[in-house]
Order: sequence, then structure tokens, then C-alpha cells
Amino acid sequence: MTNPIVAVTAAEILKLAFNEFIKSSTGEAAKKLTSEALSKANELRQKIVSRFKDRQNVKAEKAITAVQEQYSLEALNKLTTYLDDEMDEEPSFADDLRQLAQQIINIQNISQKKVQFGEMKQLNRDNAKGYQVQADRIDRIGDDYTK
Repeated sequence: MTNPIVAVTAAEILKLAFNEFIKSSTGEAAKKLTSEALSKANELRQKIVSRFKDRQNVKAEKAITAVQEQYSLEALNKLTTYLDDEMDEEPSFADDLRQLAQQIINIQNISQKKVQFGEMKQLNRDNAKGYQVQADRIDRIGDDYTK
């Protein structure tokens, strides 16, 4: 069985990190992230940017700038190659990035499940007449129906 953290590629990591700057390769708008996922994506992006800045990798820094300022998919593809090389050279760096990316993916999955299925809130009442149950569907995260 494949370890899910190892399965996250450099391309997927970059898509998560630079999600707010690019559109997905299928042409659809990038998925909206929850505030928690967005915070983790910013952390992931900062780790990548810091790594290339510390290593004085001018080509990677130019690619990062092109992605952030010009929304360039071509630059993102180049950056994928550079990140792949860095991850091969430093396995501990790669593990850190993969773990952070997996956290973002998990947050997104949990958020999507809440939105997709909604939540149920149930009230039980017993006025000496037996159990009465009322269930209301909460369609949006954060809705609270109290009756």
C-alpha cells in the first residue's frame, strides 16, 4: 500500500501553494480554500520561496515571480522541475512539504464533505408523551438553527 504522503508530487504541492495565483490546468477556477487551508497554503508557499531564496536559485525565483505576477502556467511548470530537483536532493525538505500538502488536502476534503452532505441538528423532547424528535438540515457551514 502506498503511503499517501509520499504520493504527493512536486506539481501537486505547487498547485496547493500557488492556488490563489493560478487556475487549474483544466481551465476551471482554482478551488476556494477555507481560511485554515489558505493559511497552510501560505506556509507551504513561504517554505518553497525561502528554500529557493536561501539556495540563491535565480531561475526558480524568476519562475516564482512570473507565477505570482503574471499567473504563468509555463513558469509553474519550470518551477515544478526546480522543486522536484530540490526534493530529490533533500529528502527531509521533501517530507516537510508533503506533510504540509497532505494537511491542506485533508482540510479541503473535510470542508467539502461538510458542504456536500450538510449537517443535521437533532432535538429530542420528552414531555411525558414519549420521545419526539425534530431534525433540521443545516445547509451551510456555520448555520445554526435553534428552535
